Parts: sequence; C-alpha cells; structure tokens
Amino acid sequence: MYIRLTKAPYNRDYLVYLVEGYRDLEGKAKQRILKSYGHLSEFIKDNPKALEELKAWARVETERARQKQYVTITFDMNDLQCGEQMPLNYGYVFLEAIYNELHISEFINKYQAKTNVSYSLDDILKLLVFSRSLNPASKKRTYEQKGNYFFELPDFSLDDVYRSLSHLALMKDDLTLHIHNRIQETRGRDCSLVFYDVTNYYFESEHLEGLRQKGVSKENRETGIVQMGLFIDREGIPITYELFPGNTNDLATMKPILQKIKKKYNLGKITIVADKGNNSGENLAYIDNEEDFYIISQRIRARGTELANIVLDQEDYVWNSDNTFKSKTVERERLVKRPDGSTYSILEHLLCFWSKNEESYQRNKRGFLDDKIEKFINNPSLLNASNSFGVKKYFKKMMIDKTTGEVLKTKPTYVFNQEKYERDLALDGYYCIVTNDLSLEPLDIIHHYHQLSKIEESFKVTKTDLEGRPVYVWTDEHIKGHFLTCYLALTLYRILQLKLDKPYPIHQLKEALNSAMAVKLEKDVFMLLDTSDVFHKVQGVYQINLLQKRMKVELLRNQLNKLKRNT
Repeated sequence: MYIRLTKAPYNRDYLVYLVEGYRDLEGKAKQRILKSYGHLSEFIKDNPKALEELKAWARVETERARQKQYVTITFDMNDLQCGEQMPLNYGYVFLEAIYNELHISEFINKYQAKTNVSYSLDDILKLLVFSRSLNPASKKRTYEQKGNYFFELPDFSLDDVYRSLSHLALMKDDLTLHIHNRIQETRGRDCSLVFYDVTNYYFESEHLEGLRQKGVSKENRETGIVQMGLFIDREGIPITYELFPGNTNDLATMKPILQKIKKKYNLGKITIVADKGNNSGENLAYIDNEEDFYIISQRIRARGTELANIVLDQEDYVWNSDNTFKSKTVERERLVKRPDGSTYSILEHLLCFWSKNEESYQRNKRGFLDDKIEKFINNPSLLNASNSFGVKKYFKKMMIDKTTGEVLKTKPTYVFNQEKYERDLALDGYYCIVTNDLSLEPLDIIHHYHQLSKIEESFKVTKTDLEGRPVYVWTDEHIKGHFLTCYLALTLYRILQLKLDKPYPIHQLKEALNSAMAVKLEKDVFMLLDTSDVFHKVQGVYQINLLQKRMKVELLRNQLNKLKRNT
C-alpha cells in the first residue's frame, strides 16, 4: 500500500488516496484505490504532519500484511518453536452468526431440495460471501484460498462454484425478500423512509452483450458497464436491488423496482429520498399516484431562468441566527405529461435554501474561472483545447465581425455570455429540494435528504471494501450471482454495524475480522494472533472468550460454535 496524490480537477489542490498494488488474472500489475481522504488542504488543516504520518502508517501496514502471509511463531515457554504455518481466519464466524440469524442456510437448503444439484449451494454461498467480505478476489482465487478459513468445506470443484452463480441468479428475488422478512421479524424494520440511488460497475472486457453495455460510466470507463438501482432503509440496511443493462438511463430504473416490490415487500406508505438523477415527471407522478411521498433534489441551472428567478428572489427567505443559512418554501403545481397525452397534476413544495458552506465549496470547485475567461476572451481559439473545461459553456460560437458586430458567413468567433456567467455565480450556494409531503418542515426535508449519503457510502463500500468491480464474470446469470454475493456481504456488515455501540466504518470492521487469525501448533493447539481493539468490541457483543493466546482445538471450536448458535 502507498499514498498517492492526484491533482484535483477543479482547483489547485490535490486529492489524497490510499492505493494498493495487485496483479490481475493475467498477472498484470495494477493498482486500486482502497480509500479516499479528500482534499490535501483539508486533510492537513488540523495536523500539518498528517500526510507524513499517513505515509508512515501505510509502510508499516504493507510490511505487516506481507509478513502475515506466512507467520513464524516463537514461544518463550520451553523454547518451543513452530515452523512456517498458514494462519487461519476465524473472524468470519461473526458474519456467519448474522447469516444464521437471517436463516439463509434454511432458505438455500429448501431451494436445493427442489433441484438435482449434488454439491452444497449453501457451503459455496458461504465461501463466496465471507471471502467477498474479508478478502475479495476472483471466483478462481477465492476457490484456491478456501483453506484459509477455520472451517472445513465439503468437496466441490471450481466448476461447481461457477455453476452455483446461475442458481444464485434464479433465487435472487426470493432470497432478498426472505432476508427482508427476517430483518422485520428479528430487528423490526422501519421502511416509512427509504433511500434510492443508481450506480454502475465496469468490466475488464470490452465485449458488449446482455447486461454489459456501453453507458455513462461514473468512473469514466470505456468498457461495458452494468447499472444497479438500490433501496436502503433509514438504518442503512439494504432492502433490495435490481440490475439493468449499462445503457439504461438512471431515470428509467426507479419505477420498475418500485412496481416490483411495493406490494410484495408489504412496505406500506413510504417516503422515497433520491437525488436529482431520478427527478423525472414519470417517476414522481407514479409515486404520487400510489399515495406515497418523495423528497428529491431539483436541478436549478439546467431548468431555465424561471426556476432560477424563483430561487434568487430574496423575498420570504428566513435566515438562521448567524446568517450562514437561509431557506424558503414555495408551493407550486407540477404538470406531468403522460405517454397517452394526458396530464397529471402534483401539488408540491419547492424548498429553496442557501448555505455559506455550500457557496464556499462551489466557488472553490469552480476554480479560477475568472483568469481562464480573461485568457479565452483574448484568444478564443484556445477554447478548442482540453483546458477549456468548465469555461466553454459561457461562450457562444458566432459568425460575426468582432470590430463591427456584423454577421459574417465565414471566420467564426466566440462571444462571452456575461449574463449566464453572472447568473451561475449568483446561484452558488443555492439548492432546491421538492416534495409532495406538504406537512414537512424545511429542516426535516433537509435532514431527510442529507441521509441520502448513506446509500452513496454503500456504493462506495461495495466498490472498494468489497471490490465489487471490476466484474470478472461474463454471462448475465453469473453477473447476477456475483452481485448477490456483494449484496449479502453488505447486508451482513450493516447489521454488524448496528449491533455495536459505535458506528465503526466497514473498512475498520473488515480489518478487525481479518485480524482474527489462528496458527495451528503441535498437539492440536492453536496460537491466536493479536487482534485489534475493534475486534474486541465485536467479540464483546456476542459475549464469547477468545482472549487466550493458546487454545486447544476443542475449546476454540466450542467457542466458535457457541457464537454461531447465539442467533
């Protein structure tokens, strides 16, 4: 692992990343981002030595990870030495306890009883989910490393692993519904407020087929992508998801999932929170017609001058005590044109608000546009260059004589749109959120909307900690099976988070469970390696004792089985 600094696209700052080198299936050296620390200026603001300390930590962790591959144990007692032994992970059992709590094995076994499958689907699913949670890798690599865990799996082949993905694809809808029902039974689940968003995952292959299609990649990839729409509850636990071909517009993903699950999941009356990428008349009309509510952000700059004028009209704005925030609510009627030519009317509140912090952020993101604009006004030909990003929209290509203003048929030039630029500057710091729940107070609307970050963080976890992409399987059935294992891993981690008294991020829980390693010694005695403080917290939740340095295999198995049964 190492720390990488990358020039930020919108200003002169740098972005700080924790990066890891690895080799792909063909043995090619590649890098992947493990964590983003944001802008360098913010990272070192409170501690000027933070970057140096982070680099030193990365060097130590890299060396620790290298030495962990094969561990040599030396005891003080009787000068007993054990040669090189492969450490076995037993941290997975905390995830297995939740797996058992959700009765996933019972579901899988009932499914398998109706098939002629000879291998254990449940054991393969456990391997795929626990490995995805702790040591994400390709299906081939996961199969090869199945002996790294403190459990004995029945014999199955790598081909069986790939075959199982097709069965996972078939059971996806029923299994996610089963898990939803179990969460309601065991925890109680409040789905009155749900969050929805869409992301996409890229493939290494450039071949396009089925779900793998070219689309607007959120990571600017040229290969095919697959779209995922995800619903989560207010605690951050996933409710369900759906995959779509990569060329599917974000706007077209929400309604099909809602139609599929609204009655099947018995959600009752819900409020759906989503970002502006899902703000379409068809989506909002469907939600309103179902007598549900929505809270969804609204584009300002892309909606013409009428909305911008409403936002910039200072009448009715209410300020906070230190003049860093103001808001107003405007009641309006939204008319939605339906495919059959009819219109649907929605009465909604348009919440307009301004934040000093948002204004500062947007001004910083805007960068040094004034200097750029002056340069391009003096030399318009530079607008065709790549460094015109963020500026070109303020210039209009015209066929005029710059001296006389006469329209010509040759020699095009660019004219700066001063009004558009000043309008965009004036809108810095302003946001709009629309809702058809007219009973909500402005601060409640903002609070609900800000919780949308939970689903953004879920996508980040799936892509980084669980390494859900790039996707290395190719058929639609295998792609669906792969993402079901990612979904299950995320669900297990979310429930584990809620069992703790502190909201540890998933990357810390992953490190904690990976720190639970045991090395087999002579005479059926295991040496338990040092674990992290977070692991001690996880262990405390289940009230088991794994603090001894040496344990007989019988006692260790007894403690782990006790944990599995404690569901």
